[in-house]
Amino acid sequence: MDDDIKDAYTNEAHPCAFTSVANVHKFLLKKYPKLKYEHVESVLEDVESFTLHRPNRKRFPRLKTVGVGVYTDLQADLVDMSKYKTQNDSITFLLTVIDIYTRILFVKPLKSKGGAGVAAAFAEIFDEMGNTPHIVFTDDGKEFYNTHVQNLFKKHEILLVSPKNDTKCGVVERANRTLKTRLAKYMTHAYKHRYIDVLQKVVLGINNSVNRGIGKKPVEVKLGDFPIPIPNDQTFKIKFKVGDHVRLASKRGLFDKGYEQGWTTEIFVISKVMPGRPVTYNVVDTNGEKVEGIFYTRELTKCTYRTGGTYRIESIISRRTRRGVRECLVRWEGYTASSDSWVPESTILNL
Repeated sequence: MDDDIKDAYTNEAHPCAFTSVANVHKFLLKKYPKLKYEHVESVLEDVESFTLHRPNRKRFPRLKTVGVGVYTDLQADLVDMSKYKTQNDSITFLLTVIDIYTRILFVKPLKSKGGAGVAAAFAEIFDEMGNTPHIVFTDDGKEFYNTHVQNLFKKHEILLVSPKNDTKCGVVERANRTLKTRLAKYMTHAYKHRYIDVLQKVVLGINNSVNRGIGKKPVEVKLGDFPIPIPNDQTFKIKFKVGDHVRLASKRGLFDKGYEQGWTTEIFVISKVMPGRPVTYNVVDTNGEKVEGIFYTRELTKCTYRTGGTYRIESIISRRTRRGVRECLVRWEGYTASSDSWVPESTILNL
């Protein structure tokens, strides 16, 4: 039966070849009336072309971004405005900082993204807030990870964290989009590319507009408006277990084609399952090295991994003779240099 399932998917003569689990299942029901959908899916997880090109979704339930209190949790980012710097006193970047609880946005213009300037802008924002936050979320760029910013955060005992998931700092990135859209509309209306004179007025307008994420105007939010939900034992269905081999969803651009490979060639292993709504997972690579960040069910697809299986080689880096055996140092397709390994030359297939 399993061979027939694989043949139905890989034999181009069949109408269900290289389509989906549902089509293969429907095609084989005439021959195997008691065949279950789950069994077809399990068998196809052993087929590389199926797991690499399986559809993945970008929209699915994620953990909510919740702030403990007013100005305790911030997200920060740099907006590149270099396109308009000649008309705006050489202002090249905008440091955007948003309070997760109130959604109040702060924006400071910068002529460069050097550490000293970024740190000074953060200090000004902290003065405007009247206190310092407990934690600041940013990406892992050097504009945040430098001596000047680190010293400022250390002085005020602020924790700097860089999420490793695809969305990173989603709240401030959405605020950036709102800010850039309003500035673009203003510049079109004014028939000029100078925005610096009205920048803070635009920010004030954003802070006085209802934020759809919280349903209120940021300037009207007070401590206690959004009580932190009490954790409970309810959880969504847990699809994977510790030890399962999986591929990770590949990052995609806005116009990437749906038919292109949507999952990593490299295979990973589930190392921890965290029940909840939604369920999240930690993974390690096949060498046991931890992969930073958490992964949602929709960001993982189960596959089969065999240490003695056949895998694609990206390039041969070096050759040697060891104890009379010719060996090649190979770079495996889809893997980093840390996975380079020596294999007997006789085991390499030329297809």
